Amino acid sequence: MKINVQQSDWLYQESDKKLPSSNRAAGELWKSCLIGLIIGVLSAGLVLAVITVVFIQVKYKSSVLRVLYPSNVAVLFSDSQNGKTTATTTTSTTSTTTTSTTSTTTTSTTSTTTTTTTTTTTTTTTTTTTTTSTTSTTTTSTTTTSTTTTAVVLPAQCSSYTTITDSTRNIGYSSSFVCDSGVYGSSGVWVRFLSPAGTSIPTATPGISLCGTNAPGWYNGPYPSTAGSTTTGTVCYDWAGNTCNWSNSIQITYCSTFYVFLLINSPVCNLRYCTV
Repeated sequence: MKINVQQSDWLYQESDKKLPSSNRAAGELWKSCLIGLIIGVLSAGLVLAVITVVFIQVKYKSSVLRVLYPSNVAVLFSDSQNGKTTATTTTSTTSTTTTSTTSTTTTSTTSTTTTTTTTTTTTTTTTTTTTTSTTSTTTTSTTTTSTTTTAVVLPAQCSSYTTITDSTRNIGYSSSFVCDSGVYGSSGVWVRFLSPAGTSIPTATPGISLCGTNAPGWYNGPYPSTAGSTTTGTVCYDWAGNTCNWSNSIQITYCSTFYVFLLINSPVCNLRYCTV
């Protein structure tokens, strides 16, 4: 900032009239200088404020700023001797050139269109079903068996016998003690055992003191299996640790549905045929 201040010359005329006091003249001069200084400072502050505002507005832009700082300063001079005040005003014209740079931003928008082509492939599967028909021929052979039934003529003992139902002869009886030494004779008697005695003579020793006697008799051999046939076998009597301590022969006939026995007297007393 440049401030041009023109001061007028003080014209002092020598005359008979004098200032009342030299100190008063100096005070008036100092007051005038102080007023001028204040005005100059205010003007400079105003210009600085204008420059600051302009600078902020054009920040981040390219600009050329030329400033001629204005000055409009008035200086008052007072002549206390003549009683008049002279004011000198200097006017400066400030020209401000502001170059404004306008930034134009061009935004280019590219629109991309994506076309999706969907290809659908249709697969046709043809299933051929082959049905194989199998015909099974089943040949049924019918064999006719001619069975000739020959009537078996059963022996006389199958229809003529003595029935024994004495439950004391059964293998489970152990109370009484009797014997067969004088019951059937030496030639024998055909008998058929029926319940509750049993239906046959056991094929294994029952043990001693059973079947209502001391030494029970059991059949030691096979039974006949053909209807009308007769088998001769041996009956043993179990005693004193010997399963066949005594024995005698008997005959057995198979009468198709039951058995008949040709029994003779036992060898000694306290021997008895057991039934089961």
